[in-house]
Amino acid sequence: MNQLLRTVFFLEEDSAIPVDGKPLMLETIVNRPALSWAAERLIADGVQRFFVVSSPRFVQQVRACFPAEADLTVSEQQTDLMAFLNTPDEVFVLPRAAVPMEVAGVGFAYSAPGYELQEIWKDKMTNAITAATLVPGWLPIFGPETIAELEPILANQHVTDNKKKEQ
Repeated sequence: MNQLLRTVFFLEEDSAIPVDGKPLMLETIVNRPALSWAAERLIADGVQRFFVVSSPRFVQQVRACFPAEADLTVSEQQTDLMAFLNTPDEVFVLPRAAVPMEVAGVGFAYSAPGYELQEIWKDKMTNAITAATLVPGWLPIFGPETIAELEPILANQHVTDNKKKEQ
């Protein structure tokens, strides 16, 4: 697979989020939003550009999950997404809330050429992409119960990662 240089994250639709709630990717796991775990992993893997499909009410929280210098677009406008996808390069797509987890197998995360995503998503938002390749290593977050289960695992991973950095 080619190196992935672009990523599209889909947060829940605004109408699906309670007035006092937030998308699952913005829920905190081990003192950080799930989106920051994902962004950190993808940046380490070489991703350079990010697009987060989100309503305007979460723009500040989304931006806080990325380094200030990150090439990040946060929008719910289809025209913005189509412009981002204007590339022959593979684009990584995370269609639901998830965190990176090495042991996670192939599931729902995928990559596909930007032009193909652009063409298919012009008329219909679907994950039925012919040229898609499933990407392993992403564990879905289904709700608060999943977050509670992930807390001790990611806390341990965080400690292990810090020890590796110190060495």
